[in-house]
Amino acid sequence: MMKTQSTMVIAVTLLLVIFNQAQAKERNNDRPGPPPSFSSLDTNANNEIDFDEFSQQKLPHGDHKTIFSHIDSDNNGVISETEFKDHKPLAKKKD
Repeated sequence: MMKTQSTMVIAVTLLLVIFNQAQAKERNNDRPGPPPSFSSLDTNANNEIDFDEFSQQKLPHGDHKTIFSHIDSDNNGVISETEFKDHKPLAKKKD
């Protein structure tokens, strides 16, 4: 009787651990990875990111034009390394 109860406790504990690990992995999949570096976006290595280069990137939310305009603070049509480093990401809109 005692052996059966011990086996049940162990089995339930293992199931809970597996379930919690699966939930944690699922939560981590919802998080975007680290932001890209300036040089990874500047594909032609001219020290500026134009809209064509920027639009090749996958965004976690928002549209390319809105985010590009937000980062391009002097509105000259390209993102400098300073603008890239100094910008604050737009907040994700809640549904």
